[in-house]
Amino acid sequence: MQEYYSNSKAQDGMGFIYWEVLDSETCYVKTLAYEDKGNPGGIYFEAIQTFSSDPEADCSRKGYASEVMNKITALADKHGVVMRSTIKPFGSKRVEAGDLMKWYSRAGFVKAGSGIIREPK
Repeated sequence: MQEYYSNSKAQDGMGFIYWEVLDSETCYVKTLAYEDKGNPGGIYFEAIQTFSSDPEADCSRKGYASEVMNKITALADKHGVVMRSTIKPFGSKRVEAGDLMKWYSRAGFVKAGSGIIREPK
C-alpha cells in the first residue's frame, strides 16, 4: 500500500488517491483502495473514476482509468498482492455493469462469488 500511495499525485481526507495521466493537463483518475480485511495481505479495490479539473473537458473513454489500473496491477504483481472488488457502477457518467465487468476482466479480474478477484501474475 505504501508504494500505491507514493505513486499518486495527491490524497484527500476521504481516502481517494489522485493520479495524473499522460498527455493531459486537466484529466485525472481517482482511486480508492485499502487493505482487505477479508483477505489478509490483499487489497480491496473500491473505486476508480476519471474526472477533469476543467468542466468543459471530456476525459471519459480515453483510456486514462486503464492507464492507472495498469499501474496498480503492476504494483500488485510486483508485491504478490491479491486484489478484490465488486462491480458497482457510480458517478454521473455511469458505465453499465456488464461493460464494467469487461473492463475489469481486461485487467485480469475474474468473477468470484458476489465479487471479483485478481491474483498476482
